[in-house]
Amino acid sequence: MGKYGIFVIRVGLSTLFAFLATRIFFGKVVYVKVLGLAAIMLGLAYLFEFLRKRGKGEDHGT
Repeated sequence: MGKYGIFVIRVGLSTLFAFLATRIFFGKVVYVKVLGLAAIMLGLAYLFEFLRKRGKGEDHGT
């Protein structure tokens, strides 16, 4: 699976989890909060991948 496919999966999962978390913790769904939380989750996914690869000495380009 290429980089684009992984990105699409991460966007979908972060949006789904953000929707569920917003629904559970706030009771009502405000789509601005869902999109904000999804963006934070997506950013954290890429940050953790970067840190994991840096710790193992892997190439950051793949």
